[in-house]
Amino acid sequence: MCTDIFDTQFPSVTPHIQSFPHPLAIEKNIQLAVLRLDLVHPQVSGNKWYKLKYNLTAAMVSGADCVASFGGAYSNHIHALAVAGSYLGIKTVGFIRGQQPKVLSPTLKDATEMGMQLIYLDRQTYREKHQFEMQKVLESQFLNNTNSVYWVPEGGSNLLAIKGTQEIAEYEPVKQFDYIFAACGTGGTLAGLIRGAVDQQQVIGVPVLKGGGFLQDVVEGFLRDSGFRDKKQWQLWLDGHWGGYGKISDQLHQFILSIEKDFSLPLDPIYTGKLVWRVLEGIKHGEIPSGSRVLMIHSGGLQGRRGFPQYYK
Repeated sequence: MCTDIFDTQFPSVTPHIQSFPHPLAIEKNIQLAVLRLDLVHPQVSGNKWYKLKYNLTAAMVSGADCVASFGGAYSNHIHALAVAGSYLGIKTVGFIRGQQPKVLSPTLKDATEMGMQLIYLDRQTYREKHQFEMQKVLESQFLNNTNSVYWVPEGGSNLLAIKGTQEIAEYEPVKQFDYIFAACGTGGTLAGLIRGAVDQQQVIGVPVLKGGGFLQDVVEGFLRDSGFRDKKQWQLWLDGHWGGYGKISDQLHQFILSIEKDFSLPLDPIYTGKLVWRVLEGIKHGEIPSGSRVLMIHSGGLQGRRGFPQYYK
């Protein structure tokens, strides 16, 4: 019943695959395309729709009267959770990294307008956010007027999120590709793609943070804890981060603008812009064999472009 409620409130559109005939791909005889998850829902878009689907269903089934999570000032996850909570009539609380700004970011402004309560945490406390003991402290300090709190990790990645993101790779048109590429932040989307991929597919994650090699253990942990024992082909390309999470240059912005102009494909500078750039670099340098069929996952996140009004109108 709760699943029906979620699907009714968030009627998603089956994502379509957009051809991406970049000259580099044509030169190398590579069929390049993009799965447009950014279009599955107008507000809860991209991989966040899949990550929240079963988590919010579980929150409703458990009878929780509050869903709490964590994120930064431009967090796609916080934005999506606030929207979903508003539609479903569930109280949401966002614990935000850092001090309260004098002027709210567009993301946090939307979240408050959707009814999310924002609580700002110092960075030391924020580092301990996933510890059970710290969550109990936060509950007693800030959420003592609620009966039951359902916690969702930062970025939304947990076993229920993986159950949702697995469905991305299970779309029938996705199965025709040899390679599936996705940007990585917390590893939940990549783990789901690995679970859902067919045997001959290679799944490659592009971490958007420096030193993203730790995601190897994170993803393996998600797969193990979800009972997945198959040996699928997957790896991480660790050099597509442009200096680290949130590290952006004018060169990257100009690359994103050129892609949107030439291919009608809007990208964001935190995740998908870095993903597409790294895949094209891989094609240029022969890391992807000629004749391959390559699919890039557009994980949404376009609301974050509002943090760069000088580039994106």
